[in-house]
Amino acid sequence: MPADGSDDSVARWILPAVFIGVVAGLGAAALFGLLHLCTGWLLESLAGYRPYRTSAEGGFRTLTNSGRPWAVPLVAAGGALVATVFALWLAPEARGHGTDAAIAAAHHDPAGMRGRVTVVKLVASAVTIGSGGSGGTEGPAAQISAAFGSVIARRTGMSREQARTALVIGLAAGVGAIFKAPLGGALLGAELLYRRSMDARVLPKALIAAVAGWLVFGACYGFAPVLGGSASGGVGGVGGFALLALVGVVAGMAGRLYTVCFYAVHTRVEARARRPLARIVAPTAAALLVGGLGLLVPGVLGTGYGLMEAVTSRQLLLDLPIVVVLAMPLAKILGTALTVGSGGSGGIFGPCMVVGAGVGAAMWRLAEPLGVAPDSPLVPVAVGMAACLGPVAHAPLGVLVMVAEMLGNASLLGPGVLAVLCARAVTGGTTLYRSQLDRIEDERDVSAAPRQIAEASRNAPRWRRCGWIHPVRSRRARWRSSRRIRWWIDSAPGPAPQTAGNRPHELESVGPG
Repeated sequence: MPADGSDDSVARWILPAVFIGVVAGLGAAALFGLLHLCTGWLLESLAGYRPYRTSAEGGFRTLTNSGRPWAVPLVAAGGALVATVFALWLAPEARGHGTDAAIAAAHHDPAGMRGRVTVVKLVASAVTIGSGGSGGTEGPAAQISAAFGSVIARRTGMSREQARTALVIGLAAGVGAIFKAPLGGALLGAELLYRRSMDARVLPKALIAAVAGWLVFGACYGFAPVLGGSASGGVGGVGGFALLALVGVVAGMAGRLYTVCFYAVHTRVEARARRPLARIVAPTAAALLVGGLGLLVPGVLGTGYGLMEAVTSRQLLLDLPIVVVLAMPLAKILGTALTVGSGGSGGIFGPCMVVGAGVGAAMWRLAEPLGVAPDSPLVPVAVGMAACLGPVAHAPLGVLVMVAEMLGNASLLGPGVLAVLCARAVTGGTTLYRSQLDRIEDERDVSAAPRQIAEASRNAPRWRRCGWIHPVRSRRARWRSSRRIRWWIDSAPGPAPQTAGNRPHELESVGPG
């Protein structure tokens, strides 16, 4: 591939995209497997807590509360402590959620992500979430796969634009693989970098990489939808469409609240926890609170993806107390803000879908006695997932398609469009990823920054360009040095004092001016 990017056609990108997709699929498979092991060892064996499990994780399973509830917060805090120390020691940039870091790298330094981030992010996220922390898998998968793409671009000598493309298609392949949603992952890669536009240029290349990653991940864990092959659910007539519009509005408000709460915690922790000890204590203390909250409300501990599948079942949803159903989205918002906002390693993309699923389930549960809800909660839950995340991530199309792929039901696309449009009306300019640029045209200004820095360096004074000491500081240093030399001469032992006629010349001091 030409290093200057003169020929950047899709044909030239087939082999690099396949290679990046395969590596991203392997990374997603490693993350999924390690998370499954950590959940089994830490949360289930040590703490005795068995969370909801999706069909893709070895068969659907309902919640089993712990026989020793005191151990759940302790295990969550211990996992957060180990993961935070590990991340701070090897790669501090692996803390927090990974998608925003990947977006920032794509805009500012696409070939600069360190290779060690992949391993550190994988281990830290698996330990944090597997011990009970509230976080998602897509953020770690996105950062791991984007780092793979960045390293490949750096090692093969790609241009800046090509390195950016490699990073973006790696991100798309990782997210598409972990959710078994290649089309949604490719669309997400094109939409996620900007608030008000999408980069259609990377879409064909991202689709190639996402399909390759999906094939690799599916070869390891099967190709069944993440949330099971859900049966088709009806809308339920005019009343059902009104309910979906209301779900969209409430889910949009929940997405906005989710974003505000997350950044409220994140901003305060970053401002106050500046020392290494404070950066370790913050996520550990937050994990204690999350562990206690998870004992009260289901779906808080871990990813919560199993809860999304559970609330698509009419009987399981009716069996839950109405108070618990109403508390689920709020508890997940608080749990994720504490876990990831305090510096724990995990994603914020997936938990936002869990919040939307809780909103859809709560709205269906309230409307079901009134006779205006559809027979199955599948459609309200699905459109709540898309309406909560799509507008605040500024990737409505990619998220909507991804939800349909996760549930294995393309008939959800139509109702989902209605809910997403209603949600967009209440989210405004709220964004879950602050590294996003406003439009694709702004990419030119960001790309020009290195050239502006180089020009400023050429126009800088010579002492600054060459790394010399500032002239004023230099004169002061010479003055201090001369005073020390004069003191040494005056205090040195010698013969009898000289007369005025043969006294040696005294070293003149150089003043500070």
